[in-house]
Amino acid sequence: MVKITDKTYYSRFARPTSEDEGIWLDHLEVHLVTHPAGQVKEVHTHDPPQDHIIVVRSGRMRWTVEDQSLEAGPGDVIVTPAGTPHSYEVLGDEPARVVCIDAPQAPKPEA
Repeated sequence: MVKITDKTYYSRFARPTSEDEGIWLDHLEVHLVTHPAGQVKEVHTHDPPQDHIIVVRSGRMRWTVEDQSLEAGPGDVIVTPAGTPHSYEVLGDEPARVVCIDAPQAPKPEA
C-alpha cells in the first residue's frame, strides 16, 4: 500500500506490488481489491461520506445502490454518491477483482 499525505513525495505513477494495494492522496483513494467468492457486504454507508466508484475487472458481483440492483461483470462501473446506502455480493465460484476509487468530500473553505 502506498499512502501519500505530503505532495513532496507524490509520484504520477504507481505500480502495485500485490493484489490488494492502493494509493491515498488528500482527497482521492485508489486501490485494488480482491473480494473472495461468496462474500456479502450488507447495506452500509461510508463514514466519513465519500463518493465511491467501483470498476469491475474480473468476476461477477451484484451491487445494490439505494433501490437499484445490477449484476456487474468485467468493465462495469458502479457509482455510489457520498452518503448513499449500498451493498454487494460476489456471485459464482471465482473472486471478484475491482478497482475502488473513493473521493472523500473536500473540506469546506472557511467563510
